[in-house]
Amino acid sequence: MKKIFLLLACLCGFAACSTVQSLQSMQQAVNCRYELLSANVSDFSLSDIDLDVKVGITNTSKTQAAKLNRFAGKLYINDEETTAINFGSYDIAPASTEVAKASLNLPFSKVGKNVIGLVTTNSKAINYKIKGTMYFSTPLGELPFPVVIEPKQDK
Repeated sequence: MKKIFLLLACLCGFAACSTVQSLQSMQQAVNCRYELLSANVSDFSLSDIDLDVKVGITNTSKTQAAKLNRFAGKLYINDEETTAINFGSYDIAPASTEVAKASLNLPFSKVGKNVIGLVTTNSKAINYKIKGTMYFSTPLGELPFPVVIEPKQDK
């Protein structure tokens, strides 16, 4: 009976250690910082604009890497939803930043003529924002983490 109890105690101890490590991996997703680095016009025509978007993902942990599986979200221009934005997987080393890139096509019908002029001239009057979900890989599976990504505000 003592052997069974000892075996069960050991199994519970291993499970607890595994759970703590899994929770630390999940916490790592929360410890990442996100910043919209740029949104630049790469091409435009009479009907649409092509926009290249760069998002900085900084892993604030000094010891543990973060594994981003994917991102799915929407790009907002002056608080109006314009188009979907997605990017794939990135391994972010401890205390480092990866730059995720996406090329987007914005039809004029979705953006509006007034905003198009501002976007094509890269006007400072444009407010870009990305809302979506980062999906991180953890020992317990994929962890969805909602984010709002905006340019860094200079103060």
